[in-house]
Amino acid sequence: MLIWKVLLILFSSILIFVENGLSPTTAGKYFEVNLDRFDVLEENKNIWEWNVKVKKINKTRSLVGYSLFNAPVGDDFKVEGKVLKKQGGEYRLLPYNMQPAPFCSTLAKDEYMYPEVAKNSDFPEDVMTNCPFKPNNYSFYGVSISMKNVPKIIAPSGDYAIEAIIYDPESSIAAKYRLYVTIIQV
Repeated sequence: MLIWKVLLILFSSILIFVENGLSPTTAGKYFEVNLDRFDVLEENKNIWEWNVKVKKINKTRSLVGYSLFNAPVGDDFKVEGKVLKKQGGEYRLLPYNMQPAPFCSTLAKDEYMYPEVAKNSDFPEDVMTNCPFKPNNYSFYGVSISMKNVPKIIAPSGDYAIEAIIYDPESSIAAKYRLYVTIIQV
């Protein structure tokens, strides 16, 4: 989001860069973007539990699984996003960094990831009407993310990790997730 709820939802504001298949960019070039894996690095199970993985569905690698919300999650939670690129065998932070921002408000502004999440999951389409998100088991049925614009910071070819960190109202880390992707210019 997750998120980076987004995921996923957390990934909402971060995953704006990802798509399965061929994607045009503002430069008119095409890139093949593959979802590689989704990792839970840290999460407070009193708040939620994510069980999301990348699975091939009809030749498209998509996110499937569920997110169990054990407590209400609203704008009192903050989401932060980071983009890392694999260099020399390690993932290194790129200059792109989304500062912590209110969770629901961030998702509501997202034009890339969250609409796809809402369309292919149990998450509500209208974020602000449903904020805070109520305790529930939200399923993902095959979410692929549309890459409308590649940030100029991201060199189009390579392995990347998109990280979402979610803070609870006391500013403690409630969750940390990474979505790994490969971008290839074709």
